[in-house]
Amino acid sequence: MQPRRIAVANQKGGVGKTATVLGLASALSSRGQQVLVIDMDPQGNSTTGLGIELEEGAPTVYDVLMKDSNVDLVDAVMATPWDGVDLVPADVQLGKFESSGDPNLVFALANAVDAVDLSPYAVVLFDCAPSLGSVLFSVLVAVDGVMAVTEPTIDSVSGVANLEETIQTVQRRPNPSLSFDKIIISRKRNTGEHTFREQELRAAYGDLVAKTTIPELAARQDAHSAHTPIHKFRGGKSIALQIAYNDLLDELDFAVKETAS
Repeated sequence: MQPRRIAVANQKGGVGKTATVLGLASALSSRGQQVLVIDMDPQGNSTTGLGIELEEGAPTVYDVLMKDSNVDLVDAVMATPWDGVDLVPADVQLGKFESSGDPNLVFALANAVDAVDLSPYAVVLFDCAPSLGSVLFSVLVAVDGVMAVTEPTIDSVSGVANLEETIQTVQRRPNPSLSFDKIIISRKRNTGEHTFREQELRAAYGDLVAKTTIPELAARQDAHSAHTPIHKFRGGKSIALQIAYNDLLDELDFAVKETAS
């Protein structure tokens, strides 16, 4: 059975998209699951967060997308230092995709992913760039569902509304089976503004908003800088983040695979 392909997105940067991707990957890894992360951000934060330093000439997702490179998705998949977590990396080259001007390129990712057997993985997570351009559009054509990640502030909440409009555009034609799976509140702090914006978001979207929220704790950035799964990181209230990502994973109810005992 092929796993669900999930885009993790918001047009605004700094809201915790990469942290959510890596947090869920860490939670899945801690349960003996395999996960594929496809980095779709030219900044390559998932790539570096997973402890990968790309060697010159190493294939990236950009090579997969460009038809004249003759690089298949399977050629760009690499193992990472994280148990059970594989990666299709990205770097600044991916920025060229946005300005290519070829309308057929938005289908390149879907074609590449469809051609690969992904059945060993519990889920495929796409870490999206903070924009609503052709890179994100190509991801939405290729995936089954979208999770919007937002910090509970006025700017980030408006980003969810913009992303929803883009999802609806994709649903109308190129990918009618695309679903809006969840809105995840990340980087939450105990402030009046965050509490108000969370209430506002829940009033607007109801059960689409995940019950689990991810707190803003220094351990998140510390673990990222150390290229370490949060479930193996110690100190800085990392236990609270481990619990949060475990609870979020349970709530998302991915069709995880049985592991050998």
